[in-house]
Amino acid sequence: MKPQSDTRPGHVPAEGDLPAYTVRLSERAKRVRLTITPRDGLVVTVPRTMRGFDPSDILIEHGTWIAQAQARFAERRAALLAGPDAVLPGDVAFPATGERWGVEYRASQAATAQAEVRDGLLVVRGPADDGEACQAALQRWLHRAARDRLLPLLAEEAARTGLHYRTASVRGQRSRWAGCSSSGAITLNRCLLFLSPELVRAVMLHELAHLVHVNHSAAYWAELERLDPRVALHRAGMARAWDAVPPWAEP
Repeated sequence: MKPQSDTRPGHVPAEGDLPAYTVRLSERAKRVRLTITPRDGLVVTVPRTMRGFDPSDILIEHGTWIAQAQARFAERRAALLAGPDAVLPGDVAFPATGERWGVEYRASQAATAQAEVRDGLLVVRGPADDGEACQAALQRWLHRAARDRLLPLLAEEAARTGLHYRTASVRGQRSRWAGCSSSGAITLNRCLLFLSPELVRAVMLHELAHLVHVNHSAAYWAELERLDPRVALHRAGMARAWDAVPPWAEP
């Protein structure tokens, strides 16, 4: 079941000793969690049973990390807040597959923008002066491209490891790179295309290991290390992986 969540602005003291934040109440969360993304800023996820929780102490405790993350995302967040026109790309590259295209925007009478690769170019055709429509077209194209590329890669890793999942799909998740349900359904974030082949493979192995152990127990980590002996290095690489995703592609 999809978790229900409520979002509300957080309280920021007048003296400004805490950063601006948003509180999100979640049915699934078991503990308070801090996340920072260029689009959403600082989000404090709180279990619904802790409604009314004051996160001030946690924000102060993690103040250095928050400041560093906000500084790292400042330019990217500014571009996102400026709107679709500011983030439309002049070229698109998929490090995961080694592909790259120049992007060309061509005006036409079509009511809806469409994006497709033609003669080595990624062509966006339609209302070319409508940044929101062009970005939506690029994201639809990205979703199709991810489905065509990531699902075969997952099938290859599953065959190589001898593990079998029930279904696989691609989604535009905002904060998760992938997931594996207890029934064996694996989901992959379409933005994995912007990561290196090594990190894409590591994410897939992380989910395939959940077919053996559905939790993050010691047994799970032992299984993952068996599948991926460089798991510690890959986990470190994923810590800043979202930096590789261009603003136009963020869900």
